[in-house]
Amino acid sequence: MIEKREQGKKKKSRLGFFIGFFIALIAVISLGLFWLDRQLLNQQLLSSFDGLIEDLNGYVFLEFFQYSMETTVPVLILGMLLAYVLMRILALIWRSPRIIREMLANRSVKRTQRLLNDSLILLSKGDMRRAKKKLKSASSTNHPILQSFLLNIEMSIDSGDIAESHNWVKKASSKLPEVKDYIYLFASKLLIDAECFIDARSYVDELIESNPKNPAANQLLFEILKDTRDYDLILRKIFEFTDYIKDDELAQTIHSLVKEAIKDQKPTKTIFERIPRSIDKHPMIITSKIEAWIDNKEYLKAETELRKQIPNNWNKELIILYAELGEDNLNGLSERVDKWLEERPKDAKLWLVASRLAQKDGLWSKAQQCIERSIEIKPVSEAYTELALILSELGEKKQASEALKLARQTSG
Repeated sequence: MIEKREQGKKKKSRLGFFIGFFIALIAVISLGLFWLDRQLLNQQLLSSFDGLIEDLNGYVFLEFFQYSMETTVPVLILGMLLAYVLMRILALIWRSPRIIREMLANRSVKRTQRLLNDSLILLSKGDMRRAKKKLKSASSTNHPILQSFLLNIEMSIDSGDIAESHNWVKKASSKLPEVKDYIYLFASKLLIDAECFIDARSYVDELIESNPKNPAANQLLFEILKDTRDYDLILRKIFEFTDYIKDDELAQTIHSLVKEAIKDQKPTKTIFERIPRSIDKHPMIITSKIEAWIDNKEYLKAETELRKQIPNNWNKELIILYAELGEDNLNGLSERVDKWLEERPKDAKLWLVASRLAQKDGLWSKAQQCIERSIEIKPVSEAYTELALILSELGEKKQASEALKLARQTSG
């Protein structure tokens, strides 16, 4: 729009210069002739000038088929100039409807922007009712702005009127088809945040249907499946998601899937067979495998892997799993934890594991000492709860009650 205005200004300036130049030229010639006519010059000089003027003011004869026209050079030039001006006027008249349309369009755009700004001001004041009216008007103009539709969609979802939000998505897509995908993504994200997963899924499925490799749509689909705990579909599409989902998030989701299977007493073999190579060595995947081995009572495989992994990264999840191993080798497990504590005496999780192994072995006094050491390093609700259980086993009911109070205070 700005470029068109600048071009129009340039054309007008060229036309003005052209007209001004010819008017100035004619004016100079006329003044020169007038001045010469007033001078007292001898007859010979005047005759010379008369001849020169006659030559300059020579006649022009034009003939076209049976038509002919005779005129002087200045009159011809003036006629050509008038013809040029007339053509420019006719061209301006011819283009006037388009110019008028542009003026009306600019006026409509300004009105839309004004209505949008007014609605934002009303929203900042908390006047939702009037803001909705302004936004509705802004969206109904001939030149709507995308932001006005997005605000209407957001306000409808925030108010819980999902049907109304669908209407606004439909209107926005119809008015602004070139940004339809962005509108669908915007609405999907808001619907996911509002836990309206079925409605969000309808937009996401349509986006993927039109472009199966749409990264944003695939990320939203993964988020919907994860929030709705549709782990079966995640597992079927796991290799597709590796192109769009970060390894950490993917591994964490598989870990949740494994825990869900263990809880429901379902086999985990199929899950591990579907794990992509890109995340096979991820700490959360290794943790998932160890949990599955422990659940299947494959303690030797679990212990071997834990003894290999724990000293490498001291992962808290793996450290806690060490206390879940079988009771056939409690002395060996405890000795291993004692060696690790010599290396890391301020690791609260290691002290917690040492306490749990002592409990399995019936060494309640040692269990109390280890859990108290863990609390000294990092007082958490979980440790206080275990301390209360240990004290109960030792017959310290009053101290156990105080430990439970501390557990509630810490969790709060």
